[in-house]
Amino acid sequence: MNSKLLSFLEEIKAQGNMSKAAQSLFVTQPYISRVIKNAEDNFGVKLIDRSSHPIQLTYAGERLLGFLQDEHQLRANLDREMTHLSQFKYGHLTIASNEAVTNEVYKPVLLRFYDKYPKVHAQIISIPSRDAEKRLTSGSLDFFVGNPLQSPKIQYLPVARVPLVLVIPKSSALYQEGKTFVDFEELDLKQMAGESFISIPHDNTYHRLIASFLHDKGVAVEYSIEVPDVGLAAELALNHIGASIIPENYVTEDKLADAKTEDINIARIPMGMLTADFGISYIKSKQTAEPVDDLVTIISDVFKELTPKRD
Repeated sequence: MNSKLLSFLEEIKAQGNMSKAAQSLFVTQPYISRVIKNAEDNFGVKLIDRSSHPIQLTYAGERLLGFLQDEHQLRANLDREMTHLSQFKYGHLTIASNEAVTNEVYKPVLLRFYDKYPKVHAQIISIPSRDAEKRLTSGSLDFFVGNPLQSPKIQYLPVARVPLVLVIPKSSALYQEGKTFVDFEELDLKQMAGESFISIPHDNTYHRLIASFLHDKGVAVEYSIEVPDVGLAAELALNHIGASIIPENYVTEDKLADAKTEDINIARIPMGMLTADFGISYIKSKQTAEPVDDLVTIISDVFKELTPKRD
């Protein structure tokens, strides 16, 4: 029951609505209400403030949620340590990244890791940054590769400052005929006002970084195309579907060979002006096993190798 109550309280807090929480968890709203009501009767306190809109957890609800998360984390740590003590004979690691991390990172990571730990089962998933913190602290996720997370319970290891580029299609007022690479600092970005811009989901940290940068530059683009990840955004931009700001590793020579570069400009954004900071977030226990430490090192090394170097 505690695991269900934990999930329900977390989702109600995130959604601010009982029905939306039920839909997100694939259960019925009356079932969530009944579990919450039973817990309120058991503890003798109100856990949900139903008079507020959106609904919120009461102070007692927040405290209970914290205790349940701690309990769940302790259980997850216990399970993880028991697996570690069995020398990872039947170990399992779950690694996640957000929509801004290219999948090409994982091939060298897994090749190096499995060369040393062939019996460990690894699962690779993609989730938004906002979900990573919850899953790390609950123990359902071992590593998150992406933007920094804010929770004090999470250890963050910075890996790279990723340089970014602006891809400009031929339809843009900024487009310069006969050039592939153009000087970013010579561009008047305000000329992009109202132009089509390719973005990833708006609740993603990477999107907020780009949107904040454009806003600070006084640029009001039209976010007319939203795609699930930055890899697809880069592919569409390189095929002159719209403008986008993408990591520079998407515009290497081999990738540009497949694109119609005569119909686009690429402007390298100065790193002192804008970069995407990426690293590894994880819960570090007092007895972190060797395979976990090795995986952190491998991910860090691979990320640094794949990050383009600016002169």
